[in-house]
Amino acid sequence: MTNSIESIISFLEETTDPRVAYFSYTSDEAGESGAISANKEGLRLYALELLQKSMEMERMPRQNSMLLCPREWMVSETGYNLISCVRPQYHARETILRNSEQNMYAPDNPRDPRFRL
Repeated sequence: MTNSIESIISFLEETTDPRVAYFSYTSDEAGESGAISANKEGLRLYALELLQKSMEMERMPRQNSMLLCPREWMVSETGYNLISCVRPQYHARETILRNSEQNMYAPDNPRDPRFRL
């Protein structure tokens, strides 16, 4: 599968023009819902960024965070960078969700919903 992803990465790098790409994050007035506003080149370049991060996860496992570098074609309508990094997860969804739920109810977690007023 790695060769297929590498082929897609090469194709996107060769065929997508960052000079015409547009990709933007925005949110509703309450900041509760997010949206992407993009042209096809912007979507392809964002996909390229994510595919490159997936390859980086294979080459360098056990990273805590992988920064998404600011790009000329990436614009934030909110005035701040909504997504600045990828936090790698190295397990299947079921395991990640189970661990997340266990951590939510850990004794020292101030975000534990049982203790909210």
